[in-house]
Amino acid sequence: MMSPFTYALPRARRSSIVANELRRLIIAGQLKVGDQLPTETKLCQQFGVSRTTLREAVQTLRTNGLLDVTPGRGSFVRTPDLRQLMADMALAGRSQHIQSADIQALRLLIQKDVLSRLKKTSQSQKKDLFQHLLTRTAAPEDNAQLEVNWHLAMAGLGGNPLQKLLLEMLLMLETDHRLRTYRNPDAVMQTIHIQMRTNTALMEGDYALAERVLCQFIAPQLAHLHAAPHPT
Repeated sequence: MMSPFTYALPRARRSSIVANELRRLIIAGQLKVGDQLPTETKLCQQFGVSRTTLREAVQTLRTNGLLDVTPGRGSFVRTPDLRQLMADMALAGRSQHIQSADIQALRLLIQKDVLSRLKKTSQSQKKDLFQHLLTRTAAPEDNAQLEVNWHLAMAGLGGNPLQKLLLEMLLMLETDHRLRTYRNPDAVMQTIHIQMRTNTALMEGDYALAERVLCQFIAPQLAHLHAAPHPT
């Protein structure tokens, strides 16, 4: 899973790293809903941490709504609680204790569910996504907003208001990065290409391809773990 930690790090920091790694595995689909975590002994050996540190990490994920912990049985991956995730993101944002990787991971989690919901939408509804394509002549601010509108339009078609609200919050946290990106004409063209491939895949009913393209766009470092396999 990952190399052992050095005990030079504070315990709180080690606990945070363990929690983030387990969260990543859950979001990437390597730990699925209903799966039981390995034993404390195995996880402590794997991460190179004490039981106390491990239990703090597990408690963090339990509080985040990603784990159910049953005394005597163990810890099980649960369906994420979007309300709790939204509350956690708001708190982290106010405290400025939020990392880009966490934002990307949560966006991937939401995006997977959004795409599954789009299977129930009509062709005319999905066609509306083409209205939010970036343009080569637009200002960076306008293209940044067009990308946001595109993601929110997909979430809106999925019909989950809470999910859309959480996604909007996550996108807002990435505003500065988005503005810097679209000062580069090459980045604009790359995003247009991503939007066209995604929208076309959705229109053609190829949701596996749409998921792979979006995962690569949102978080390249996690895409190979998260995206659905393409049927052969």
